[in-house]
Amino acid sequence: MRQTMPEDFQLPAVKIPILVQLGLTYRCNLKCSHCYALYRRERDEFTLAEIGKLARELYDAGSAAVVYSHGENMIRKDFHEAAAVFRDLDFYQTLMLNGYYVRGSADAQRLTEAGINRTMISVDSVDPTVHDRVRGREGAYGRAMNAVELLLASDVDTVGFSCTIDRHNYDTIPDIIALALRTGVHAVSFMQNRYNLRDVFDRALWRRYEQVCRDIYELMLRYRGRLDIYTHDPFMLTLLDHRLSDEQARAAFIGSNLCNVGTSMVSIDPVGNVTGCNFIPEAVGNVRDESFAEIWERLVTRYSDEREPPTGACTGCGALASCMGGCKAYHYVGKYDERCGQTRFGESAQHGLPVASVQTVVPDRAPGVFLGLPRLSSRLASGERG
Repeated sequence: MRQTMPEDFQLPAVKIPILVQLGLTYRCNLKCSHCYALYRRERDEFTLAEIGKLARELYDAGSAAVVYSHGENMIRKDFHEAAAVFRDLDFYQTLMLNGYYVRGSADAQRLTEAGINRTMISVDSVDPTVHDRVRGREGAYGRAMNAVELLLASDVDTVGFSCTIDRHNYDTIPDIIALALRTGVHAVSFMQNRYNLRDVFDRALWRRYEQVCRDIYELMLRYRGRLDIYTHDPFMLTLLDHRLSDEQARAAFIGSNLCNVGTSMVSIDPVGNVTGCNFIPEAVGNVRDESFAEIWERLVTRYSDEREPPTGACTGCGALASCMGGCKAYHYVGKYDERCGQTRFGESAQHGLPVASVQTVVPDRAPGVFLGLPRLSSRLASGERG
């Protein structure tokens, strides 16, 4: 039997916003060096009534999972009430958090009662000094690890590390995996910084990142069954080989690395702006001004790879079927991943296509982390859509 391939998941006939990256606040008690939310501190946040209305609209559109991102959502005093709204609609809920607001066992258990299925705590290094520097606050590492311990002792289904990777920890990724195994967490999500700025990439960085991806793939194979390891980067699909032969594991790997923008994923910020994902600054509408269904239809058209296939470095590339143009957050130079603007992954020589003159700059910011498509709720799996 033919093994499942990445192209089998590309360009689905029916586009349903299964996964919603939702921000309930831009506020945060940390000042992470890579965080786009530092520049977006609007306080006109959704009210609880607006959250209820939005949840119903998302349910009716077929959404089944929500990832709380953008800011530190537990800052909101009514966060648990908001999560309960989605719990009652059978959404699978993932909370990205820094750990500061899980200070005791009651805090951890309260998340379970609010319907949180998965918690991903920010852990960027095994070195507390490095983690605290990246997160912009002394003591952040200790708070994060304390929250990990409390959540593991609670009834939350899944507890993991959410790790932003870049120069500060490329060389210590095996140490982070070792820490995960020692603490007993269930998953590690590695996310390369998305800088969200055009023509600022140090192209030398990507050759190093290519090797980092290969190292992560080997770690994923070594520890599968013990620890779920993710990167959420379409480039990983070019590394898929016969060793990942289990069809369920293979499908999960493909699903977690596809760019789902405009096919099965959408992002909504704390003031109602709808974007393809929280790495893309372009808003295609606001749910306070019009229905989500109208905006979703427009977003699908905007990011359709069927209507407008990837261009530029993708032209003639043998990996196109796998990565489908790469990460759309990098689509600032033509409709392709800007990291391929000068040299493609997997090639040692330039492809020769004309590119803009690029000055080597070390970016000083990037958005936060998102989690790949989780398991679907029983409601969606059974075909019910509201």
